[in-house]
Amino acid sequence: MKSPVKKMSLLSLAIPILVEQVLRNLMGTVNVFMLSNYSDEAVAAVGVANQIINVVVIAFTMISAGAAIVINHALGAERYQDGATISMNALASAAGLGALFSAVLITGAELFVQMVGLEAALVPDAVNYLRIAGGASIILATSTMMSTIFRCYGNARIPMAVVILNNILNIAGTYLVIFRPIEVPLAGVIGVAAVRAASECAGLLFQTVMMARSGLGFRIRDFIHVRFSYVKRIVSMGLMSGMEGISYTLGQVVTTGFLTAFGTAALSAKVYVQNVDYYAYVMGLAIGHATQIISGHKVGAGDLNGAYRFVLRNWRYIVLCNIVFGTLMFALSPQLMSLFTSDPEILALTRQLFLIEIFIHIGRSLNHAFNYGLRSAGYVFWPMVVAVCSIWLCNVGGGYVFSTVLGLGVIGLWLAQMTDEWVRGLSMMSLWVRKKWTKALLEKSAVSAEGKTV
Repeated sequence: MKSPVKKMSLLSLAIPILVEQVLRNLMGTVNVFMLSNYSDEAVAAVGVANQIINVVVIAFTMISAGAAIVINHALGAERYQDGATISMNALASAAGLGALFSAVLITGAELFVQMVGLEAALVPDAVNYLRIAGGASIILATSTMMSTIFRCYGNARIPMAVVILNNILNIAGTYLVIFRPIEVPLAGVIGVAAVRAASECAGLLFQTVMMARSGLGFRIRDFIHVRFSYVKRIVSMGLMSGMEGISYTLGQVVTTGFLTAFGTAALSAKVYVQNVDYYAYVMGLAIGHATQIISGHKVGAGDLNGAYRFVLRNWRYIVLCNIVFGTLMFALSPQLMSLFTSDPEILALTRQLFLIEIFIHIGRSLNHAFNYGLRSAGYVFWPMVVAVCSIWLCNVGGGYVFSTVLGLGVIGLWLAQMTDEWVRGLSMMSLWVRKKWTKALLEKSAVSAEGKTV
């Protein structure tokens, strides 16, 4: 059977993934920028609501990560029909999970916002945003899985095109809602949330058409009749590889609660930096994602040494990108932050945070190379244990000590985050270099072979 997988190289995957990641994050940045012209209070409210939504997004990413591991291994082993079946089973699972979270966020929005400890004046805006944007979770979950499937098949351009469409609609709609060059029925935070949900819906429709026309062997019956064995493997891999992201995002929600005692300036500084600084490490992140896909195909084909060398070599590219762009972001931080606010307290805080971010990015490069490499091999249990322990002890526990006990506020949170990234990164590098994952794969293969001969 002719391979349905496109010929892949690091650049052919990394560049479209980079564009996709930049534009996907740009939607949030544009919303924050335009809302900053509305009020700093609205920025803080939406920022907190988005962190709650991010917890849900991580759950979708978790399922997608598990699906990517299983699909890549099937395609690398040239089991193409299995790969198509697994893809549709994964899509059905994502849609079901998304529907569940949509219902939960719509009905429980006020409770979740109150749990974070947001100032009373900011609660109504945060609740309205969470109900609308969070209610679109089923759309986001399905779209996220479709993007993952296309990338596994070596086609990263379709997810990129979808995000371009989303951005065009989001920027145009948000501009109308906030600046009102013509009168529209939506306004303020509610309008921004509605525009975001509508743009995501349009992107999903486009992606659905492209999948139907792809000719990759996808069948509707595999979406309806889900095989438990495939879903079990996807969830098992996804749960363990996704626990890091869930813990990190939940930790961000908890640590944001530490800042409520330091006022709106600290919260706004956190939101502004997190929205902008993402662009300093997104190139390294894209290389990491591309590395995971290609390495996963190598593992599926049995080329373990090739996968080992490939990941080790690509880490050098990732750390170089992170250092260069992190330093550039620090140098330009006064100009960048002046686009969002003129508050001198917020500007002073963000300047210090961007300096710490340079060192965070170096530790993060280790995670984006070696943790993604371990995921490509399906070696996810011990990385999960290390990551969860580090996040809750170093990031959250250290964040409380630095920010609240020592009174460092948002600066303390960034110091704790730096510690966490380095602990996790060095641990993942050690697991990869010592080839613990190859031993696990060989043992699994031996057990499988023994089972077939019995």
